[in-house]
Amino acid sequence: MIARDWLQKAKEERFAIGAFNVGNLETFKAIAQAAANKKSPVIIESSPGETKWMEAANIVDIARNFSAEYDIPILVNLDHSETLEDCINAVEVGFDLIHFDGGKLPLEENLKIVRQVVEASHAKGLTVEGEIDHIQGTSEVHIGSAAEEAAKGIMTDPDRAAKFVEESGIDIFAAFFGNVHGVFSGGDENLHLNLLKQIAEALPETYLSLHGGSGIPDDQVKQAIQLGIVKVNVNTEMRQAFRVGLEEALKKNPDEYALYKLLPETIEEVKKIVEHKIEVFGSNNKV
Repeated sequence: MIARDWLQKAKEERFAIGAFNVGNLETFKAIAQAAANKKSPVIIESSPGETKWMEAANIVDIARNFSAEYDIPILVNLDHSETLEDCINAVEVGFDLIHFDGGKLPLEENLKIVRQVVEASHAKGLTVEGEIDHIQGTSEVHIGSAAEEAAKGIMTDPDRAAKFVEESGIDIFAAFFGNVHGVFSGGDENLHLNLLKQIAEALPETYLSLHGGSGIPDDQVKQAIQLGIVKVNVNTEMRQAFRVGLEEALKKNPDEYALYKLLPETIEEVKKIVEHKIEVFGSNNKV
């Protein structure tokens, strides 16, 4: 099954596929093993910084290797790419989904680029994600309130979103309805579910994604999935788990220098996060 088939299955059966960011081999292993344990499809994705670090072709090859080893579908997504060049490179090296983030650009420039991404991607049967509203925050741990961070941006207007989808030809729309990137010390993550309902009604044929899946209460995520979300992005909670696991391993083994002896504990911590998210998203036992 290609990406579009899995997204359609998720839409029809009211579950979401987790899109988990990778920045190293250990996180890759944790995601693949968690997906295998839960018999779940997953999306591996990389932001511009992660893609530069791992290199696009390597990400695809590792994903294909783990998919074969664990006998699970692993789709590969270019996350929040801000250049046409990076999108085209991802198409050429074999990514399954391409996300062009033109949220900071004037609308016409955003449309101009995303149309080119759609043309190149659709020619190879790939899926394209786009956005018009810059989703606030970064995939880090922040001091303060998520609601205050969300208030810095403009949430999605359903009619404007529908026009953008029609004019761009994208398959997935990244909606902004109170979600923010990162985890906030003050909590206060609050999805505006009534707005999501309006967005879903305005885009009945479009797949909807939820960015900033870290830190949002599980019950709100479940409600968002019932309203039409089919892809949930998660990054910061895994980064937190990785760091905590590594710090604990170093503390227990202060004289150990072989990283491969220290990192298994780190992998286990990340796996716990991914397995929990898979259960929340309802994608377990879908393979």
